[in-house]
Amino acid sequence: MANHVLLDNISHKDLKVITARGADWGDKISCATIFPSEFAKIQANQPIVFRKQPQTGQFEALALFGFENGENLLLDEKGELKLSYLPLSMQRQPFLIGQQTQYNNGIPEQSLVVHIDLDSPRVSTSQGEAIFLEHGGNSDYLNHIAQVLNTLHQEHQTINGFFERLLAANLLEAFSIEYAQKNGEIVTVTGFYTINQHALNDLTPQQLKQLQQQGDLQAIYMVLASMEQIPHLLNKKWAQQ
Repeated sequence: MANHVLLDNISHKDLKVITARGADWGDKISCATIFPSEFAKIQANQPIVFRKQPQTGQFEALALFGFENGENLLLDEKGELKLSYLPLSMQRQPFLIGQQTQYNNGIPEQSLVVHIDLDSPRVSTSQGEAIFLEHGGNSDYLNHIAQVLNTLHQEHQTINGFFERLLAANLLEAFSIEYAQKNGEIVTVTGFYTINQHALNDLTPQQLKQLQQQGDLQAIYMVLASMEQIPHLLNKKWAQQ
């Protein structure tokens, strides 16, 4: 269970955050939310897939770690996770952005504030990065987290537009991943979307130019390139069976 509270330098003056990555620290996950600005850094190591959120119908982009809930095939034999690039949604843990109502001349205004999940295994009083300095100021680590959270907030404002443009150009298609277990059982993983390469090839020069000007074209090609990582991930799954 998560326990999100507003971060402050009095109640939480002694808290530290363990920044090591691994199963012990909550990284036994099958995927992580990512954003188009991260695709180029992720595509050489992980598949990038899309998924439609059942509650809202909105699409999200994911870096794939495994094919079952709680399966991270990139954890090594010691349970450690070593990535050349860590997605922003993982960097920010155990922090998240919250909103707080403040009044300006009687008019309510929403301001962004930092929350922390006190039940996260990363939160400690004995090891890790200090959140606050001895006299209450922000540590360099917390300043970095604030930048990460601000970037995530900005990315959330633009991600729906990215998918709206892909849908308008008919560039999304559903696909499934199929693999055989060692007992011979065939497993089919569904619910993912990717770029429709045939539709991409049929776009007019003007449509391609628009996608390029909007900054979408590179992200599209990074998604296609990342599909080469699915067989590598399946090989890891086969080796661990």
